[in-house]
Amino acid sequence: MASTADSTGAVLTTSAADIYTVPAGKVAHILGITAANIDGTNPVDVTAQWTNASAADAITRLAYLVTVAAKDSRSLLAGPLALRAGDKIRALATAADYAEITVAYYLEDEA
Repeated sequence: MASTADSTGAVLTTSAADIYTVPAGKVAHILGITAANIDGTNPVDVTAQWTNASAADAITRLAYLVTVAAKDSRSLLAGPLALRAGDKIRALATAADYAEITVAYYLEDEA
């Protein structure tokens, strides 16, 4: 079974956006999700969620309105999470362009 480690990231806005989507035929093991506040003065609240493609895109919040202080970062995932093809990690912040998010994962072929 082939596996690949990788990460992805984005600057957050006030609208929920897709950060990562699991490709067809793969299982993604999400190892960590980190939000960093890139504003030098103001805190920002960040929400991260999992959209489950096999359950009519049901949303499960992984972190809800977690406050990240200025020039700081916070982990948004307490432990690893296994996602299937089509599942997504989505996120947003209470202020546009104040936060960046990073998702670390490894992929393996679906059994």
